Amino acid sequence: MTDLTRRRFIKNVSFAGAATLACGSITAQNTFTSFLDLETEKGENLLSKFSKSSFSNNFLFDKSLLSCYNKTIVNWQKIGYESASDYCYTSPDGRLKMFSMHLIKNSQKLDNVLLCFGKNENGEWRTIRSLSGFELEAISQAKTEFKKYNANIDLSQYLFPSSIQPVNPFGYITPRGSVELKTILSEKETITKIVVKEGNNKIFEKNIISEHTLSVDSILA
Repeated sequence: MTDLTRRRFIKNVSFAGAATLACGSITAQNTFTSFLDLETEKGENLLSKFSKSSFSNNFLFDKSLLSCYNKTIVNWQKIGYESASDYCYTSPDGRLKMFSMHLIKNSQKLDNVLLCFGKNENGEWRTIRSLSGFELEAISQAKTEFKKYNANIDLSQYLFPSSIQPVNPFGYITPRGSVELKTILSEKETITKIVVKEGNNKIFEKNIISEHTLSVDSILA
């Protein structure tokens, strides 16, 4: 599969009704492994503030979450996505849960996505956001920039969704402000614009060119 063919494939997938614009990155660097599972030099990864537990424990005690999850993944499964792990990530207040899925075609991992679910005041779970590989790449770079200036900052308060969200295809509310994300796919490069706000004040803005090499040999199993 050529680089251009891969981009067209991902572009077609993103418009197939999965969920968000630019539903995915070519994960030549295995986005989910590097972002969520591998520790940084300081022993802290992107989801260090979130607890990690098995699917079975989450679904066994919360049928509302199970029902919401099953309804949400239907469209993803139709275009080939499947669960990327047996784990769920939960925010400290327990009102945000996130599940990873990935897209594999011809034994090649093409995309990762993080599905976010929020619990409302009535105790009901709702799908609030899906974060594509491109968006996770942008969030990871924002994390690196924040850590340069404040090593003790709680990034879960600035970079991940809060449990209740207004409708916004290009962003979401965080516990401390908001994040805007917009991905533009082209044949030459993919750019994701990320804007992070604390309250109404813009504290980070950057156009990020995807670093994925898109070569067959560099795609990890």
